[in-house]
Amino acid sequence: MMNIKILLYPLCFVCLLVSDALYAQETAGNYIADKKTGTKVWFKHNFEEDSVTWSGDTKKGLADGYGSMIGFTKGKASSSYIGFMSEGKPNGNGSFTFWGDRKLEGYFKDGEPLFLEESLRKKLEKNIVSEIDSFVTYVGDNAKIQLYYHAIIPDKTIKGVVVLMPSTWETTEHVLSSMSAFCSMAHNNQLAIIVPSINQRLTLTNHSIQLMNTMFAHSIKHYKLPKDKFVIGGFSMGGIFSMRYTELSIEQPEATSIHPLAVFNCDGPCDLANIYNNFKRKQFKNPGQGEPFYGMRELEYYCGGSPDTAAANYQYYSPFTFADPKGGNAQYLLNIPIRIYGD
Repeated sequence: MMNIKILLYPLCFVCLLVSDALYAQETAGNYIADKKTGTKVWFKHNFEEDSVTWSGDTKKGLADGYGSMIGFTKGKASSSYIGFMSEGKPNGNGSFTFWGDRKLEGYFKDGEPLFLEESLRKKLEKNIVSEIDSFVTYVGDNAKIQLYYHAIIPDKTIKGVVVLMPSTWETTEHVLSSMSAFCSMAHNNQLAIIVPSINQRLTLTNHSIQLMNTMFAHSIKHYKLPKDKFVIGGFSMGGIFSMRYTELSIEQPEATSIHPLAVFNCDGPCDLANIYNNFKRKQFKNPGQGEPFYGMRELEYYCGGSPDTAAANYQYYSPFTFADPKGGNAQYLLNIPIRIYGD
Protein backbone atom coordinates (compact mmCIF):
# COMPACT_ATOMS: atom_id res chain seq x y z
CA MET A 1 0.00 0.00 0.00
CA MET A 2 1.22 3.52 -0.80
CA ASN A 3 2.51 5.24 2.33
CA ILE A 4 1.74 8.89 3.10
CA LYS A 5 4.02 10.94 5.31
CA ILE A 6 3.32 14.55 6.29
CA LEU A 7 5.68 17.45 6.88
CA LEU A 8 3.91 20.79 7.21
CA TYR A 9 5.48 23.53 5.14
CA PRO A 10 5.35 26.78 7.12
CA LEU A 11 5.12 29.49 4.51
CA CYS A 12 3.15 32.68 4.70
CA PHE A 13 1.12 32.55 1.48
CA VAL A 14 -0.72 35.32 -0.30
CA CYS A 15 -3.55 35.11 -2.81
CA LEU A 16 -2.71 34.96 -6.49
CA LEU A 17 -5.12 35.75 -9.31
CA VAL A 18 -8.79 35.06 -8.70
CA SER A 19 -8.98 33.37 -12.08
CA ASP A 20 -6.31 30.87 -11.04
CA ALA A 21 -8.27 29.97 -7.95
CA LEU A 22 -11.42 29.48 -10.00
CA TYR A 23 -9.52 27.29 -12.44
CA ALA A 24 -8.28 25.13 -9.58
CA GLN A 25 -11.89 24.62 -8.49
CA GLU A 26 -12.90 23.64 -12.02
CA THR A 27 -10.31 20.84 -12.05
CA ALA A 28 -12.09 19.09 -9.19
CA GLY A 29 -14.10 16.96 -11.56
CA ASN A 30 -17.71 16.08 -10.78
CA TYR A 31 -19.92 13.24 -9.64
CA ILE A 32 -22.81 12.07 -11.83
CA ALA A 33 -25.60 9.94 -10.40
CA ASP A 34 -27.06 6.87 -12.08
CA LYS A 35 -30.68 7.98 -12.60
CA LYS A 36 -32.06 4.53 -11.74
CA THR A 37 -30.03 3.71 -8.63
CA GLY A 38 -28.74 7.11 -7.50
CA THR A 39 -25.20 5.71 -7.29
CA LYS A 40 -22.64 8.39 -8.11
CA VAL A 41 -19.58 7.99 -10.34
CA TRP A 42 -16.79 10.56 -10.64
CA PHE A 43 -15.51 12.04 -13.89
CA LYS A 44 -12.38 14.13 -14.37
CA HIS A 45 -12.92 17.83 -15.13
CA ASN A 46 -12.16 17.58 -18.87
CA PHE A 47 -14.85 14.96 -19.56
CA GLU A 48 -18.22 16.04 -20.95
CA GLU A 49 -20.35 13.12 -19.72
CA ASP A 50 -23.77 14.18 -18.43
CA SER A 51 -25.28 10.81 -17.42
CA VAL A 52 -24.04 7.41 -16.29
CA THR A 53 -25.00 3.84 -15.48
CA TRP A 54 -23.22 1.73 -12.88
CA SER A 55 -23.56 -2.02 -12.48
CA GLY A 56 -21.94 -2.95 -9.19
CA ASP A 57 -21.98 -2.35 -5.45
CA THR A 58 -22.58 0.96 -3.71
CA LYS A 59 -21.12 2.38 -0.51
CA LYS A 60 -22.44 5.63 0.96
CA GLY A 61 -24.07 6.43 -2.36
CA LEU A 62 -20.84 6.03 -4.35
CA ALA A 63 -19.77 3.28 -6.75
CA ASP A 64 -17.71 0.72 -4.85
CA GLY A 65 -16.09 -2.62 -5.53
CA TYR A 66 -16.00 -4.43 -8.85
CA GLY A 67 -18.44 -3.43 -11.57
CA SER A 68 -18.97 -1.76 -14.92
CA MET A 69 -19.74 1.85 -15.81
CA ILE A 70 -20.98 3.48 -18.99
CA GLY A 71 -20.81 7.25 -19.38
CA PHE A 72 -23.09 9.12 -21.78
CA THR A 73 -22.81 12.49 -23.48
CA LYS A 74 -26.08 13.87 -24.85
CA GLY A 75 -27.57 10.39 -24.86
CA LYS A 76 -24.69 8.63 -26.61
CA ALA A 77 -22.26 6.24 -24.89
CA SER A 78 -18.93 8.07 -24.72
CA SER A 79 -16.89 6.19 -22.12
CA SER A 80 -16.81 2.94 -20.18
CA TYR A 81 -14.98 1.40 -17.26
CA ILE A 82 -14.76 -2.19 -16.07
CA GLY A 83 -12.92 -2.81 -12.84
CA PHE A 84 -12.68 -1.81 -9.21
CA MET A 85 -14.07 1.39 -7.75
CA SER A 86 -13.77 3.14 -4.39
CA GLU A 87 -15.56 6.36 -3.41
CA GLY A 88 -16.96 6.53 -6.94
CA LYS A 89 -13.52 6.59 -8.57
CA PRO A 90 -11.43 3.93 -10.30
CA ASN A 91 -9.29 2.34 -7.60
CA GLY A 92 -7.43 -0.88 -8.31
CA ASN A 93 -7.19 -2.82 -11.54
CA GLY A 94 -9.49 -1.75 -14.35
CA SER A 95 -9.95 -0.82 -17.99
CA PHE A 96 -11.17 2.64 -19.02
CA THR A 97 -12.20 3.44 -22.61
CA PHE A 98 -12.89 7.05 -23.60
CA TRP A 99 -12.78 9.63 -26.39
CA GLY A 100 -13.45 7.11 -29.12
CA ASP A 101 -10.82 4.40 -29.14
CA ARG A 102 -8.55 5.60 -26.33
CA LYS A 103 -8.00 3.03 -23.62
CA LEU A 104 -6.25 2.94 -20.26
CA GLU A 105 -5.79 -0.48 -18.73
CA GLY A 106 -3.99 -1.24 -15.50
CA TYR A 107 -3.95 0.00 -11.92
CA PHE A 108 -5.79 3.17 -10.85
CA LYS A 109 -5.41 5.24 -7.69
CA ASP A 110 -8.12 7.79 -6.78
CA GLY A 111 -9.21 8.00 -10.40
CA GLU A 112 -5.71 8.47 -11.80
CA PRO A 113 -3.82 5.81 -13.76
CA LEU A 114 -0.79 4.58 -11.83
CA PHE A 115 0.80 2.15 -14.23
CA LEU A 116 3.83 1.09 -12.23
CA GLU A 117 4.96 -2.43 -11.56
CA GLU A 118 3.24 -3.78 -8.46
CA SER A 119 6.57 -4.00 -6.61
CA LEU A 120 7.18 -0.27 -7.24
CA ARG A 121 3.62 0.72 -6.29
CA LYS A 122 4.21 -0.88 -2.91
CA LYS A 123 7.35 1.22 -2.47
CA LEU A 124 5.76 4.47 -3.67
CA GLU A 125 5.52 7.05 -0.89
CA LYS A 126 3.75 10.39 -0.84
CA ASN A 127 5.39 13.05 1.33
CA ILE A 128 3.19 16.09 2.00
CA VAL A 129 5.14 19.32 2.55
CA SER A 130 2.22 21.77 2.64
CA GLU A 131 -1.46 21.49 3.50
CA ILE A 132 -2.33 24.55 1.39
CA ASP A 133 -1.55 25.65 -2.17
CA SER A 134 -2.39 29.36 -2.16
CA PHE A 135 -0.20 30.05 -5.19
CA VAL A 136 -2.02 27.39 -7.25
CA THR A 137 1.23 25.58 -7.92
CA TYR A 138 -0.41 22.23 -8.65
CA VAL A 139 -3.77 21.70 -10.40
CA GLY A 140 -5.69 18.79 -11.87
CA ASP A 141 -5.54 16.93 -8.55
CA ASN A 142 -9.29 16.83 -7.94
CA ALA A 143 -9.39 20.09 -5.93
CA LYS A 144 -6.94 18.87 -3.30
CA ILE A 145 -4.71 21.66 -2.03
CA GLN A 146 -1.80 19.68 -0.65
CA LEU A 147 1.69 20.00 -2.05
CA TYR A 148 3.86 16.91 -1.93
CA TYR A 149 6.40 14.79 -3.71
CA HIS A 150 6.24 11.14 -4.67
CA ALA A 151 9.30 9.02 -3.94
CA ILE A 152 10.46 5.56 -4.95
CA ILE A 153 13.48 4.57 -2.90
CA PRO A 154 15.65 1.48 -3.60
CA ASP A 155 16.28 -1.05 -0.85
CA LYS A 156 20.02 -1.21 -1.30
CA THR A 157 22.64 1.56 -1.10
CA ILE A 158 21.33 4.62 -2.97
CA LYS A 159 23.73 5.49 -5.77
CA GLY A 160 21.96 8.61 -7.00
CA VAL A 161 18.69 10.51 -7.37
CA VAL A 162 16.65 11.42 -10.46
CA VAL A 163 14.08 14.22 -10.16
CA LEU A 164 11.25 14.17 -12.71
CA MET A 165 9.42 17.50 -13.07
CA PRO A 166 5.85 17.34 -14.51
CA SER A 167 4.67 19.33 -17.49
CA THR A 168 1.87 21.91 -17.26
CA TRP A 169 -1.29 20.31 -15.78
CA GLU A 170 0.39 16.89 -15.65
CA THR A 171 -0.18 14.89 -12.47
CA THR A 172 2.62 13.16 -10.60
CA GLU A 173 0.82 9.86 -11.22
CA HIS A 174 0.91 10.49 -14.97
CA VAL A 175 4.64 11.18 -14.84
CA LEU A 176 5.24 7.91 -13.02
CA SER A 177 2.95 6.00 -15.39
CA SER A 178 4.48 7.38 -18.58
CA MET A 179 7.97 6.79 -17.17
CA SER A 180 7.21 3.37 -15.67
CA ALA A 181 9.94 1.55 -17.61
CA PHE A 182 12.46 4.24 -16.66
CA CYS A 183 11.42 4.02 -13.00
CA SER A 184 11.92 0.25 -13.03
CA MET A 185 15.34 0.61 -14.62
CA ALA A 186 16.33 3.34 -12.15
CA HIS A 187 15.20 1.26 -9.19
CA ASN A 188 17.12 -1.78 -10.44
CA ASN A 189 20.25 0.38 -10.56
CA GLN A 190 19.74 1.76 -7.02
CA LEU A 191 18.60 5.21 -8.16
CA ALA A 192 15.91 7.02 -6.18
CA ILE A 193 13.04 8.74 -8.03
CA ILE A 194 11.52 12.03 -6.84
CA VAL A 195 8.45 13.60 -8.52
CA PRO A 196 7.38 17.03 -7.13
CA SER A 197 3.75 18.18 -7.33
CA ILE A 198 4.47 21.31 -9.37
CA ASN A 199 2.66 21.75 -12.70
CA GLN A 200 1.87 25.47 -12.96
CA ARG A 201 3.88 28.54 -14.00
CA LEU A 202 6.15 29.05 -16.98
CA THR A 203 8.57 31.07 -14.87
CA LEU A 204 10.63 29.63 -12.02
CA THR A 205 9.48 32.08 -9.36
CA ASN A 206 10.98 32.45 -5.88
CA HIS A 207 8.02 30.54 -4.48
CA SER A 208 8.67 27.59 -6.81
CA ILE A 209 12.37 27.64 -5.93
CA GLN A 210 11.56 27.62 -2.23
CA LEU A 211 9.06 24.79 -2.68
CA MET A 212 11.56 22.70 -4.66
CA ASN A 213 14.23 23.39 -2.04
CA THR A 214 11.89 22.25 0.71
CA MET A 215 11.02 19.04 -1.12
CA PHE A 216 14.63 18.23 -1.94
CA ALA A 217 15.88 19.04 1.57
CA HIS A 218 13.17 16.89 3.12
CA SER A 219 13.91 13.95 0.82
CA ILE A 220 17.64 14.17 1.56
CA LYS A 221 17.06 14.12 5.30
CA HIS A 222 14.19 11.63 5.33
CA TYR A 223 15.67 9.05 2.97
CA LYS A 224 19.36 9.83 3.54
CA LEU A 225 19.80 10.62 -0.15
CA PRO A 226 23.25 11.58 -1.45
CA LYS A 227 22.99 15.37 -1.79
CA ASP A 228 25.80 15.54 -4.33
CA LYS A 229 24.33 12.95 -6.72
CA PHE A 230 21.13 14.54 -8.04
CA VAL A 231 20.12 14.68 -11.71
CA ILE A 232 17.06 16.76 -12.59
CA GLY A 233 14.92 16.83 -15.69
CA GLY A 234 11.39 17.49 -16.81
CA PHE A 235 8.79 17.70 -19.49
CA SER A 236 7.68 20.94 -21.17
CA MET A 237 7.25 23.35 -18.24
CA GLY A 238 9.18 20.89 -16.05
CA GLY A 239 12.07 21.10 -18.50
CA ILE A 240 12.16 24.89 -18.13
CA PHE A 241 12.23 24.58 -14.35
CA SER A 242 14.93 21.89 -14.42
CA MET A 243 17.28 23.96 -16.56
CA ARG A 244 16.64 27.23 -14.75
CA TYR A 245 17.05 25.62 -11.30
CA THR A 246 20.36 24.08 -12.39
CA GLU A 247 21.57 27.42 -13.76
CA LEU A 248 20.70 29.12 -10.48
CA SER A 249 22.57 26.44 -8.54
CA ILE A 250 25.73 27.55 -10.36
CA GLU A 251 25.08 31.29 -10.53
CA GLN A 252 23.84 31.50 -6.92
CA PRO A 253 24.87 28.29 -5.09
CA GLU A 254 23.28 29.46 -1.85
CA ALA A 255 19.85 29.79 -3.55
CA THR A 256 19.29 26.07 -4.13
CA SER A 257 19.29 23.08 -1.79
CA ILE A 258 20.89 20.79 -4.39
CA HIS A 259 23.41 21.30 -7.17
CA PRO A 260 22.49 18.92 -9.98
CA LEU A 261 25.22 16.91 -11.68
CA ALA A 262 23.28 16.91 -14.96
CA VAL A 263 20.01 18.17 -16.41
CA PHE A 264 17.62 17.18 -19.20
CA ASN A 265 14.71 18.95 -20.87
CA CYS A 266 12.02 17.12 -22.85
CA ASP A 267 10.17 19.46 -25.21
CA GLY A 268 10.48 22.46 -22.92
CA PRO A 269 10.82 25.93 -24.49
CA CYS A 270 14.07 27.63 -23.52
CA ASP A 271 13.58 31.20 -24.77
CA LEU A 272 10.44 32.63 -23.13
CA ALA A 273 10.37 35.71 -25.36
CA ASN A 274 10.24 33.41 -28.35
CA ILE A 275 7.47 31.25 -26.89
CA TYR A 276 5.48 34.39 -26.00
CA ASN A 277 5.62 35.53 -29.62
CA ASN A 278 4.61 32.03 -30.76
CA PHE A 279 1.60 32.19 -28.42
CA LYS A 280 0.74 35.60 -29.83
CA ARG A 281 0.80 34.32 -33.41
CA LYS A 282 -1.35 31.29 -32.49
CA GLN A 283 -3.89 33.49 -30.74
CA PHE A 284 -4.10 35.78 -33.76
CA LYS A 285 -4.67 32.88 -36.15
CA ASN A 286 -7.07 30.97 -33.89
CA PRO A 287 -8.69 33.23 -31.26
CA GLY A 288 -10.07 31.44 -28.24
CA GLN A 289 -7.48 28.68 -27.98
CA GLY A 290 -6.69 27.83 -24.36
CA GLU A 291 -2.94 27.28 -24.56
CA PRO A 292 -1.94 30.68 -26.08
CA PHE A 293 -4.25 32.52 -23.66
CA TYR A 294 -2.81 30.69 -20.67
CA GLY A 295 0.80 31.13 -21.82
CA MET A 296 0.56 34.84 -22.59
CA ARG A 297 -1.32 35.56 -19.36
CA GLU A 298 1.26 33.68 -17.30
CA LEU A 299 4.24 35.38 -18.93
CA GLU A 300 2.74 38.88 -18.86
CA TYR A 301 1.82 38.54 -15.19
CA TYR A 302 5.08 37.07 -13.88
CA CYS A 303 7.43 38.92 -16.24
CA GLY A 304 5.60 42.21 -15.83
CA GLY A 305 4.55 42.68 -19.43
CA SER A 306 5.44 41.54 -22.93
CA PRO A 307 9.02 40.93 -24.19
CA ASP A 308 8.93 44.43 -25.68
CA THR A 309 8.24 46.06 -22.30
CA ALA A 310 9.99 43.64 -19.90
CA ALA A 311 12.91 42.17 -21.85
CA ALA A 312 15.19 41.85 -18.79
CA ASN A 313 12.64 39.78 -16.89
CA TYR A 314 12.12 37.45 -19.84
CA GLN A 315 15.87 36.92 -20.01
CA TYR A 316 16.08 36.25 -16.27
CA TYR A 317 13.40 33.53 -16.39
CA SER A 318 14.62 31.97 -19.66
CA PRO A 319 17.07 29.04 -19.62
CA PHE A 320 18.40 30.39 -22.93
CA THR A 321 18.13 33.75 -24.68
CA PHE A 322 18.73 33.81 -28.40
CA ALA A 323 19.14 37.61 -28.49
CA ASP A 324 22.10 37.46 -26.05
CA PRO A 325 25.44 36.53 -27.69
CA LYS A 326 26.31 34.57 -24.53
CA GLY A 327 23.01 32.70 -24.59
CA GLY A 328 21.69 34.35 -21.45
CA ASN A 329 21.51 31.95 -18.50
CA ALA A 330 22.68 29.05 -20.67
CA GLN A 331 26.25 30.28 -20.09
CA TYR A 332 26.08 28.75 -16.61
CA LEU A 333 25.65 25.27 -18.09
CA LEU A 334 28.96 25.18 -19.96
CA ASN A 335 30.38 22.56 -17.61
CA ILE A 336 27.14 20.68 -16.87
CA PRO A 337 26.06 17.65 -18.92
CA ILE A 338 22.75 18.57 -20.54
CA ARG A 339 20.43 16.88 -22.96
CA ILE A 340 17.48 18.59 -24.68
CA TYR A 341 14.80 16.70 -26.60
CA GLY A 342 12.47 18.46 -29.02
CA ASP A 343 10.38 17.74 -32.10
